[in-house]
Amino acid sequence: MALRSLEIGIVGCGIAGQAAARFLADAGHVVTLLERFEQPHAVGAGLLLQPTGLSVLRALGIEQDALAAGARIDGLVGENQWGIRVIDLAYGDLHPATFGLGIRRSALFDLLHRRVLVSGVRLVTGVEIVDVEREGARAVALDRKAGRHGPFDLLVVADGSHSALRQRVFPRSRAPLYPWGCMWTTVPDTQAFGAVRLLRQRFAGTSNMMGILPVAPHRVTLFWSLPTAELEADRPLDLEAMRRDALSLWPDAAPIVERAVAAGDFSRATYRHVSLPRWAEGPVLFIGDAAHGTSPQLGQGANLGLLDAHALGRSLAEAGDLAQAMDLFAQRRGPPNRFYGTASHLLTPFFQSHHDLLAIPRDLVLPRACQIAPLRRRLTGVLAGLRRGWRSADSLDADGRYRL
Repeated sequence: MALRSLEIGIVGCGIAGQAAARFLADAGHVVTLLERFEQPHAVGAGLLLQPTGLSVLRALGIEQDALAAGARIDGLVGENQWGIRVIDLAYGDLHPATFGLGIRRSALFDLLHRRVLVSGVRLVTGVEIVDVEREGARAVALDRKAGRHGPFDLLVVADGSHSALRQRVFPRSRAPLYPWGCMWTTVPDTQAFGAVRLLRQRFAGTSNMMGILPVAPHRVTLFWSLPTAELEADRPLDLEAMRRDALSLWPDAAPIVERAVAAGDFSRATYRHVSLPRWAEGPVLFIGDAAHGTSPQLGQGANLGLLDAHALGRSLAEAGDLAQAMDLFAQRRGPPNRFYGTASHLLTPFFQSHHDLLAIPRDLVLPRACQIAPLRRRLTGVLAGLRRGWRSADSLDADGRYRL
């Protein structure tokens, strides 16, 4: 017997939260979306949507709008300070029609938000949820001003890697800050970097790294890696030092670097390695970065959150009760989320750390792996979000698309 219509609360109006809200409302559930900002808005940089994430946008009916707003990406190229190509991956090795999509987080947010506003979801803003209280088999969300929201048959927590609720629900959860984060900005593409349709990166050792991602027609996002201590909110960014180091590392990107520094409109991003004992505790479920946040090295955060949202809707539709739905969700999302969390964590020190000697094996091993066809294809599958574990992976269909 299928689940009846549920009262569902969702904490967080980000990518995972909004996607889940739309899927659940479309399925006939009564959905309340709780957001701490008075005016919901995107927080974060440009991002790379993989074939997996694009499949969720297709299910939401916004894939074509996203393609129009973003920039097609055909692969990833990373070079060291001597211009030696260390990483060279192409989606075309998986299928000629397969690609990724660079897009501004704000553009993706707006597409999702417009869908939520016409879906019947009740949007409550200006409430910062800081605790959860059980009321029998249901959950009540408590905000900072002692307001109560609910009770809900299911409370979905999607408030990001810096979640205020994670420790309250799972006291033994772990979410240490990564020692490195980044500053970023989006600027006009004066050099036609986007014409080559690649995410391009440059790194010197493991302590200097920058990247340029096309995110819209004639727009690119510039990333610059920094220790987390230098990204504290009350600490001024040393843009002149970044400019000097970036120009030395990547002279060809000088016009983009100069324009970015002149504008001075940089934002800061820090990351956590999130580890939960399980995804759900009774009627409370964690999804997205709140459940499995990691470093950005494999670029999977938004994609995993979108897949969580779709899997939640599907699991509720197939289950006879809430406990069974949570089990189905864990079966679907546990393996890939654990794989990408672990893989990103293991990879990070080779690109962002104070251990420059790790660049030696990186620069020796990765170029050779990218030249061996089976290994290159496997690495591209990791990039494309297809792995379900160390020994298993999903495949693309005959049209080069990921099927949910």
